[in-house]
Amino acid sequence: MRLKLRQDKQFVIKMIILAGVIALLVVRSERVLSGTGKLITALTPLIAGAILAFILTMLVNLFERVLFPKTEKLFLRKARTPIALLISVIIVLCLIALVLYLIIPQLIKTVSLLVNQLPETYRTVINYLEEKAVHFPWLGNFLKDAGAQDSPTMNKLVGLVSNFSSTLFSVTGSVLNALVTTVFTIIFAIYLVLNRKKLSRQFEQLFSAFLNPVAKRRLQHMLSVARDTFSGFFAGQFTEALILGSLVTIGMLIFGFPYAPMVGSAVGFCALFPIVGSYVGAAVGFIVIAPHSINQALLFLLFLIILQQLDSNLIYPRVVGHTIGMPGIWVFASVVVGMGMAGIAGVLLGVPFAATIYKLVREQVKKRNALKHQSLQPKEADEDHSMDEPPAGS
Repeated sequence: MRLKLRQDKQFVIKMIILAGVIALLVVRSERVLSGTGKLITALTPLIAGAILAFILTMLVNLFERVLFPKTEKLFLRKARTPIALLISVIIVLCLIALVLYLIIPQLIKTVSLLVNQLPETYRTVINYLEEKAVHFPWLGNFLKDAGAQDSPTMNKLVGLVSNFSSTLFSVTGSVLNALVTTVFTIIFAIYLVLNRKKLSRQFEQLFSAFLNPVAKRRLQHMLSVARDTFSGFFAGQFTEALILGSLVTIGMLIFGFPYAPMVGSAVGFCALFPIVGSYVGAAVGFIVIAPHSINQALLFLLFLIILQQLDSNLIYPRVVGHTIGMPGIWVFASVVVGMGMAGIAGVLLGVPFAATIYKLVREQVKKRNALKHQSLQPKEADEDHSMDEPPAGS
């Protein structure tokens, strides 16, 4: 009896402490949020370093399997990881340099061209539709109002693109000015990669000390699913964007579309973002090409739609495979929620995060349904057997 009273007393004390903490967080929510924001800002190099280490680890594991696979020399065994890391860092730096010196300038030119040509594109489209709408007077009047110089729609479009361009320029400037943060990020990532086996053993000891075997096994399984999902998604999405951007550029050069390198770079960059990227890339290409020729802009949309269909059915399943493993409706929902919570970063991280949760939930659903099915089988067999038996006394 005393033991039960003691347990109830401890439970009440814990609930009072929890309620006090929640009340304190609610009352001091502004300071808590401000402190959390400062903490996240301070941890940004470490978070970025962990993400970079995750990417480098995939490359290092790949090169470790290739470099000296059958050697028995101790020196080569010890040098395998540093050499693989050096090759991986060189590859990542080359990719970053490629983005900074080739793709980002093309994107900046594209945004500048969008700002300059959007009014002309808008009026070109309005004039084209007015020519096609001679038999619909109401549509002609609507298009005439929309094509005015001081059209509210036109002003909103220009303002939207101007805001987007200023945001892109500010982000680009921030990236170029964050050299110190980048240096710390690279150093921390290299440290994590070189000491990944030691850190893995330390976390293994930590889990063993504070978790029971079942909880430890479940946590390790969750981390394994998350690792496989995130690594497969990012590697596949980057490869997919590179392939699609190259195909768009080559196709535009073959068919004689203007601004082929610029539009191809924009479409490839937008392809990094699931679902929304394809629409944004198509809109960018149409706006850039339309002032040159409205017919070519429409043909470009047709070309891009056909290419994306071929890519979705032939290339994307082979590159990304079943990494996501989620129905399209949930991919769309994860993109929308991620965009609302964290903007561009939310779009990139929302899909693999949701895919990880989806896989884990699906595993549990299958396991529980299988257990229920097994538990019901003996009962059904007993019921069938009792029905086959003759009634008592017959």
